Amino acid sequence: MPDARPFVTLRVGERVTWSHTLTDDDVDAFAALSGDVNPLHLDDRFARQNGFRGRVVHGMLLGAYVSRVLGTTLPGPGVLWLAQSFKFQRAAYVGDRIEVEVAITHVSEALRTLVLDTAVRANGVVAISGEAKAMILQTVQTVPWDEMVALVTGGSRGIGGAIVRAFAERGASVVVNYRERAEPAQALVAELRSSGVRATAIGADVSTAEGAETLAREALEAFGRVDVVVNNATPLIDRKPLLDSEWDEIDTYWRTYAGGAFRLAKALVPSMRERGFGRIVNVLTTAMWGAPPPENGAYVAAKSGLWGLTKAMAVEFAPYGITVNAVSPSAVMTEQWDAVSDNRRRALSLRIPAQRLAAADEVAATVLHLAGNDAAYVTGANFPVAGGEVM
Repeated sequence: MPDARPFVTLRVGERVTWSHTLTDDDVDAFAALSGDVNPLHLDDRFARQNGFRGRVVHGMLLGAYVSRVLGTTLPGPGVLWLAQSFKFQRAAYVGDRIEVEVAITHVSEALRTLVLDTAVRANGVVAISGEAKAMILQTVQTVPWDEMVALVTGGSRGIGGAIVRAFAERGASVVVNYRERAEPAQALVAELRSSGVRATAIGADVSTAEGAETLAREALEAFGRVDVVVNNATPLIDRKPLLDSEWDEIDTYWRTYAGGAFRLAKALVPSMRERGFGRIVNVLTTAMWGAPPPENGAYVAAKSGLWGLTKAMAVEFAPYGITVNAVSPSAVMTEQWDAVSDNRRRALSLRIPAQRLAAADEVAATVLHLAGNDAAYVTGANFPVAGGEVM
């Protein structure tokens, strides 16, 4: 049985045909199943005496073949047949070669319904014609880990590097995005390839339109598809009072977090819609859950904007099997914390109920769950990976 097609892929004008030669066994089986044992269908002599060439095939058997095409080919699995009109135009006989044709004439995306022309020809002449109305039921598409392609922005080090490794451990193919420092990204890709993982590094600044478009294009060229996008890239976080900042500095955060996520969605979501599967996971921060820490206003504002965009995308993409979620880590001891004193690190850990700081692979584990098939019904959620710092 073929997989159900995403509704969005069904187009007006699409048509299919299916052919079959009618047999005595077909007619006998339908008579037994339906209870219609009219001698016109079962007795050659009776049929000939009444002016027919031989046993007349049940009209509704021809209709059943229309059902076969609707249910298996166009629209295919997941169809709910709502209404059907038939006009019986000529008899069909045992031995005739029939051709069933179904064509889409109207699509209602809001109602997930279709109108289709239906016809059955016997030896090239129309035997029955009519119109079908059908609804496409929502189906859940899945992608095995070893067929999945994940793109991780800012994926060469820290949280991004841990996320890349987590996907690779499951067998997924990975796109490691970096902005300037190629060496860590290339080293990570070489490590993964040596383990048999399909991986590539792509340098692109997602805060620019050109960079995001380049990243999406080269990822599709490398693997033919992208199933998961993890928006993790960040500019260098410069902690300073808002009034000491220039707008260009503040805008850098917005262009990276919200702009990068938006542009990658514009480039990659259309193909996800066609397949009926997609996952977007945005990396946020616990700093936006309550009163933000001082001198982090630009950073927190931009992350909050990305959270708003996450919810908007979740609403619009959900009908197409695409989920959009977020993870909010608390302080994770990556390179950006190298300059922080041991005393401050201990102070940070003591204010967290878990009494420790997060590890990058713990953030990666949550991202991996949201990217997998088990989280297909989770969208528009923001998961704190925070040891109880926020609840």
